[in-house]
Amino acid sequence: MKIKMTFFQKVKFIVGNGTSTRFWKDTWLGDTPLALQYPLLYNIAQRKEDYISMVLQSVPLNMQFRRALVGARWDAWLHLVRRLMQVQLSNHTDNVRWILAANGVFSVKSMYLDLINTGTLSRSLKIWNIKVPLKIKVFMWFIHKGVILTKDNLIKRRWRGRSNCCYCEQNETIRHLFLQCPLAKLLWRTIQIAFNIVPPTCISSIFTTWLNGVDVKISKLIGIGICALFWAIWNTRNDITFNGKNFNNFLQVIFRATSWIRTWSLLSHVDSRGRMDIGCNRWEMVARVIFNRFGWRANNRLGV
Repeated sequence: MKIKMTFFQKVKFIVGNGTSTRFWKDTWLGDTPLALQYPLLYNIAQRKEDYISMVLQSVPLNMQFRRALVGARWDAWLHLVRRLMQVQLSNHTDNVRWILAANGVFSVKSMYLDLINTGTLSRSLKIWNIKVPLKIKVFMWFIHKGVILTKDNLIKRRWRGRSNCCYCEQNETIRHLFLQCPLAKLLWRTIQIAFNIVPPTCISSIFTTWLNGVDVKISKLIGIGICALFWAIWNTRNDITFNGKNFNNFLQVIFRATSWIRTWSLLSHVDSRGRMDIGCNRWEMVARVIFNRFGWRANNRLGV
C-alpha cells in the first residue's frame, strides 16, 4: 500500500473525459491531490472515491458533505468551485504523466533515484553513492536499517537454529558479527595497521559520521572496501552456517574481500583502479605478516 501511495504521488493526470481520474485522490488540478489541498472538505465528503466525470456531470456539482459548509469550510468550497469553473471535459480519455521524467514516461531508474534521495532513504545516502553492485548497496542498507537476517533476527521469525555466532560462541547480532566478534575485531585491526584507519564504534556511524573530515574521493574508496569486508564476513558466515563449510582462518575473509574489491574497481573511474589494487596488496601483505607471526589465533596475540 505504501508503494502504491508513493507511486501515485509521482504521477499527474491529464484530464480528458474524467472517467478514470479520481476527483479527490489523484493529482490533476495543481501539484498535489485535492484531498491534500482541501483537507477540510475532503474529511467531510461522503464519497471520497468519485471520479471527475461523476462530480462535474451536473450543476450544481454532484458532491455531498456530511456537515454544513460554514466558516473556513465555506471559504475552501468557494475557492475550489472557482477553480473547477475553468475545467472543461472532452471526449478524449484521461492520460497519466510521470513527473520524474522529462518525457513523462515511467522508468524504474527515475523512481529509484527519487527514493534514495528523499524520504526514509536519505539518511543512508552515502551507501547509494558508492561504486559497488546494486545488490551490495541493498545489503549495506539492510545492515544500516538493522534488518539483515542475523541469527537474532531469524529467531524473531521463529527460526529454530542456534543463536551463537559461527566464529565464536556469543549471540549473533548485526553489531556483534561486523564489529564485536573476535574475528571482526581482528579484521578491523588489520585495516587499522594497513591504512591507519580507526575502526568505527557502532554500525550507524559507518553510514554517517565515521569518515567525517576524510577527503571525499578517499572516503568513497574506503566505502568500497568496507562493503567488500562486510560482504565477505556475511558470505563466509553463510557458508559455515547453512552450507556446512569449514572456516580455516581470517585470511579466508580478507582474500575474499580483496577479490571483490578488484572486481568492483571496474565500476570506478580508471584513475581509482590502481589505488584500489595498491590498497588490496597492502591489506593482504599486512594480513600475511600477522598470520605468519601469530598464526590463526592472531586475535589472542594482538589483544583484540
